[in-house]
This record gives sequence, structure tokens and C-alpha cells, in this order.
Amino acid sequence: MVYTQTRRTKKVIAIFLVFSMILPSTFAFGQTKDYYYEGQAAAERDYTGGGAVVGGLASGFILGLIGWGLGYLVVSGQGADVPHRYTSNFETTQRIQFENGYKDYVKKTRKGKFNMGAGIGTLATVIVYLGTS
Repeated sequence: MVYTQTRRTKKVIAIFLVFSMILPSTFAFGQTKDYYYEGQAAAERDYTGGGAVVGGLASGFILGLIGWGLGYLVVSGQGADVPHRYTSNFETTQRIQFENGYKDYVKKTRKGKFNMGAGIGTLATVIVYLGTS
């Protein structure tokens, strides 16, 4: 009898341990938010990068590769502003995480869009130059 009870207890403990390892802690103990990724999602909804494409197109078309490089330096140094409507209800650490996610997404997107525009502008300059020669 004691042997069967000990064996059953070990099985119950083993099953409990398996379930506690399988279930994520956020599901078992309440959900936590990752404000960095929420900031990125908000920036994805807000920022399109149209100005960066136009700036890249102009700098690539006017100055070619030199304009592309100079423009990229300018775009890399620009900051991003987070709208206050997003961060007004957050605590300090949550606000910082949200702002970091928002700014990182905007900067990454801005650089990518600028490079796309500058590439197209430089290619257009090369095509125009070769067409007139």
C-alpha cells in the first residue's frame, strides 16, 4: 500500500513538473507586456517613410553616389519624436522601453527608405548620363 501511494505521488509530481515547464510563465502567472515591441508596432502604424524616399531620390539623382553617402549620414543622425499620446499613461521604465522601440523602428525604416530612394535616384542619373552620351 505504501509502495503504491509513493509511486502515485511521484507520478503526480512528475505530471505537475511537466505542465509547469510546458506552460509559459505569462499564461500561468498573468500576462506581461513588452513595451519595446508595442512601441515598434505603434511606429509601424504611424511612420511611412515617404519623406526619406523623396530625400534619397533627390540626393541620389542630383549628386549620385556622393549624394547618397552624404544623405545617409544626415538621415542616420536624425532623431525620432514619439507622440505624447502613446506615453502619457506609462510609468518611467515602460515609457523608456516604448520610446526606444518606437525610435528604433523609425530610424531603421527611415534608413531603408532613404537607401531605396537614393538607389533609384542614382540609377536614374546613370541611365540619363548613358542615354545622353
